Amino acid sequence: LSAGREDMSEETQALCFLAGANSIFYGPKLLTTPNPGRDRDMALLDKLGLRPMER
Repeated sequence: LSAGREDMSEETQALCFLAGANSIFYGPKLLTTPNPGRDRDMALLDKLGLRPMER
């Protein structure tokens, strides 16, 4: 999932993961669109029972 996540509801993002999405763009900014904050991303992943990949 990338541009537009800031405007997507948690339900919409959850449906994207259920449909097969397996990654998100993370960081302060994409080329032209800001991303949700780290805390918001981590809360969503936690609600969905997902964990970020460790490097």
